[in-house]
Amino acid sequence: MCLNEKFFLKSNFCFNDFYYGYKFVFYTRSFCSKEKEKMTPEEIQEISNMADKLLKKVYAAGLFSPKDNENLITTKLKLDEALLGSPNPEFASIYYKLGYIYSHRELKDDSIQCFQTILDNFSDSPYAVRAVNELKKMGVNVVTPGNTDSSSK
Repeated sequence: MCLNEKFFLKSNFCFNDFYYGYKFVFYTRSFCSKEKEKMTPEEIQEISNMADKLLKKVYAAGLFSPKDNENLITTKLKLDEALLGSPNPEFASIYYKLGYIYSHRELKDDSIQCFQTILDNFSDSPYAVRAVNELKKMGVNVVTPGNTDSSSK
């Protein structure tokens, strides 16, 4: 084992590498084996407030600063990690807000991922119907877990 492998195996982060145009993500053993913890209500409120703040900027047609971009990415990463631990119904509204923000910032892939997460994990939520509508607006074939028929209009 080389020195770099020892370093990465002892640390708790992921390492991104680009090689001939392909992106490789290496997760350390300690990162992968770390048991996912539930988010506290305070943490959920914090990411919800951040999503609200960013959504207000979208509604006001305001420009995103580099700090706003960082907050958007951080909020999405925290939410994705918390979803792995224990899906909370409150996440549906936050995913919807993030999907809306991404769609209005013309980040279609990220927007689709947020709306699809709602359909996959919170299909009984009122946000599921709204997510389907947003996906259809983008021209995406929508497949819900309970429905194997895909539609696009």
